[in-house]
Amino acid sequence: MINNRTALLLTRPRFLHGPAGIWDRKTFWRCEMTIVPIMWAVWTLLLVITAAVYLYQSRLTRDEEDQIFLSDGFEHEKIVQSAIQAKVTKVQPMLKACKVLVGVATVFVIGYYIIDVFNQLR
Repeated sequence: MINNRTALLLTRPRFLHGPAGIWDRKTFWRCEMTIVPIMWAVWTLLLVITAAVYLYQSRLTRDEEDQIFLSDGFEHEKIVQSAIQAKVTKVQPMLKACKVLVGVATVFVIGYYIIDVFNQLR
């Protein structure tokens, strides 16, 4: 057994430009790639919710009829149609809000990639 071994002394820096892969990084976030899957997941979730609300509204309006009931003999039909109209009226603001959120998320995704292109061109 050899007992006269000594550890190597590092007299100069092991990495000349810092650790591999982080030369001259000018990022504001420590882990910039973690936002991309989150961004896409949120966008997809908003899109699925919007599609579900839209399908629900179209399912409600499927039985809606565009008629005017002049006779009192069709009172039951009037009640059914007014109930359908009340449900559709409740859903419309939620559908509008979902569309706005999807639009904002889409603008955010497009803006992220435009900024990323400009950062890569520098």
